[in-house]
Amino acid sequence: MARTIGSVLAEARTLLQDKVALPAYRYSDAELIEAFNGAMVEARAKRPDLFLVSGLRTPVVAYTTASVGLDFPLDLSVYDAFVYYVVGRSELREDTFSEDGRATVLMNKFVSQLTSVVS
Repeated sequence: MARTIGSVLAEARTLLQDKVALPAYRYSDAELIEAFNGAMVEARAKRPDLFLVSGLRTPVVAYTTASVGLDFPLDLSVYDAFVYYVVGRSELREDTFSEDGRATVLMNKFVSQLTSVVS
């Protein structure tokens, strides 16, 4: 399976239990992309080495809903962390389905996975 920005959103929808679009998704693609962009900024702050290929002085790319078919832009070792960030940030939205404790755990998991040493 190709790892794309869209697959991050799809996996996030699974964890958010938001896979049925009747009449509409609870979290729009635009909201999930906004969370993905937030993860990019956070990842740049915590792991600048992930951005050496694109250059540390270049701005972080801001993706749009048209970007869902693009390959995941960073090393695949942080792919799951991005899924957790998108879910956590989405659940922070005031919503009857949200649970702040779970959101906090997922956001912390993002940081933990970004900064852990893999051998």
